[in-house]
Amino acid sequence: MNAQRVLKCVAGTAVLLLAAASAAPGQNASADGAAEVSKVKTSDFAWMTGRWIGRMQKATAEQICSTPQSGEMLCLFRVFVGGKPAMYELYTLYDTPAGPELRSLTFPTDLTEKSVRQPLLLSLKEYGDKEIVFGGAPGSQITTSSLYRDTASTMNGVIMFADQKEPHIRVRWEKVAYDANIDYNPPAQPGP
Repeated sequence: MNAQRVLKCVAGTAVLLLAAASAAPGQNASADGAAEVSKVKTSDFAWMTGRWIGRMQKATAEQICSTPQSGEMLCLFRVFVGGKPAMYELYTLYDTPAGPELRSLTFPTDLTEKSVRQPLLLSLKEYGDKEIVFGGAPGSQITTSSLYRDTASTMNGVIMFADQKEPHIRVRWEKVAYDANIDYNPPAQPGP
């Protein structure tokens, strides 16, 4: 997997995890778990604070998120391919009148990029207890980033890119302790 493809694939992986935060039942959810996205705030994402590990077929992701404060939450993200860091990402979720927006910047692991790219922008489109959908801005490489939450500390994520018909990234997320020892090599895949 070349570095450019890793960056493209993984740029949205962090989005999956942060998008899941809106699945937590919050003060703005209705009885059926659905919420008007304009009423969702970053404070509803407080349960995301901490460290998460995401398992993909050929990579492992790690994300650490701050406590939401003043309408903003900051997350640091990295992906490992073959047990080695392949990319870093910095993103923020912040309140807007239309609902939370996520802005993300990716970086090579040696931080040698000479200029900062335009941030990836995603906005919350659907909000519920079990399913959350963020959508990309027009012209974005990401069409949707969806999460399917099964417990308070586990969820599945799917990212759809504009140029793909099938899910491009599938991730299984688990919340772990800050000091947990993690094997960053992806699990061996069963043979044919």
